[in-house]
Amino acid sequence: MNVQEFQNKLKEIQTIAKANGNSLTAIQIRDTFAGMELDKTQLLGVLKYLTSQGIQIEGMEDSATEETKEPERKKIPLTPEEETYLRNYLEELPELSIDTAQAFAALANGDQDALQSLTSYYMKETAKMAADMNAEEIFLADLIQEANLALIQALGSAGNEVRDEKWLMNEVRKGIIAVLEEQTQRKFADDSLVARVEKLESAVRELNDDEDDKNAFSIDELAIILDMKVDEIRDVLRLTGDDK
Repeated sequence: MNVQEFQNKLKEIQTIAKANGNSLTAIQIRDTFAGMELDKTQLLGVLKYLTSQGIQIEGMEDSATEETKEPERKKIPLTPEEETYLRNYLEELPELSIDTAQAFAALANGDQDALQSLTSYYMKETAKMAADMNAEEIFLADLIQEANLALIQALGSAGNEVRDEKWLMNEVRKGIIAVLEEQTQRKFADDSLVARVEKLESAVRELNDDEDDKNAFSIDELAIILDMKVDEIRDVLRLTGDDK
């Protein structure tokens, strides 16, 4: 896949979405990416990215739409070290017994003690949920902390409506999913950067093979030959240590 072309296509489809009130049809997406020969997994990755940007997609099959909303993730078993960490973490949390219905009612009245009690009480369930959603994109310890943050944010924004456990755990789950999506997008960006580095190194090798002088091409000339921006080439060279 040509990474630069793919990134240009992403920008193009987002421009189309903006012109259509942040909405796209499945046909528009397929037409834009026609010729790139994306497989189903790659297409779903595009859909996931677009929906994460708040773009509504119309005319998509139910199954594809469902996968876009919350893609099925491969369950990653905990390593022995992670199992030990989780066990120790749970053992360090205090054993609490509270009337959750009463606490949620008090929370709706702005009771900060109720907020603290609910936070402490649900930390074990939050950690267990994070462990159940363990993923390659993030360390378990970091995911648990992110889950705790989602717990605190949910309780802090509960408002004056009387909430319940089902609502709270759903909010925590959404928070965990958001973190995993962010990590996935970051990995996508990192992979794209790696691809650009490989593209530059490969092209320079090919050019050097045809030239006696290894410094035959300036950065400006490489930018024209490789259809890359000068700043992009400079960034790649800095990463590889070849900018000296």
